[in-house]
Amino acid sequence: MTEGGSMEAQVKVVSVEGLWSPDILATFLGIPAKTLRDWRFKGYGPSWMKIGKHVRYDPDAVRRWLKTLDESAEAA
Repeated sequence: MTEGGSMEAQVKVVSVEGLWSPDILATFLGIPAKTLRDWRFKGYGPSWMKIGKHVRYDPDAVRRWLKTLDESAEAA
């Protein structure tokens, strides 16, 4: 309690966006999940990581990768 007898609440809002599975990313990009698998094999596409046996994508990394595609298209 504070001096005046009231309680002050401090609220911290945190936005947490989890990692994306290949299926979620495929839906986001509007492409088949198989295409992502092919891209990983060829070394193309957004960066990805393996957690145990699961492939995951960082949404921020995906958005940065998309931005590079947009910038290279504008330069062409």
